[in-house]
Amino acid sequence: MATKKYILDRFDDFFVILFEKNNKANKLVILKEKFTIEAKIGDLVEVHKNEDKSGYDFKILKEETNETKQRLLDLIEGMKKE
Repeated sequence: MATKKYILDRFDDFFVILFEKNNKANKLVILKEKFTIEAKIGDLVEVHKNEDKSGYDFKILKEETNETKQRLLDLIEGMKKE
């Protein structure tokens, strides 16, 4: 698996559910104990399958997450003015 970007959708009892950024049909479900970063719902996360560890490497893409959130807030503000 190449490195892909996912949006953290939710946490449930035992799993973390992520959806691929540009293809919402692709879902990734990971055990909470294997999710090794402090991400929150809505964060953009880079996921790379690590064959050596038989698991995944994660990286929060804070700058991209913040830019996306700001664009959404700007859109909402624009809608309020109409």
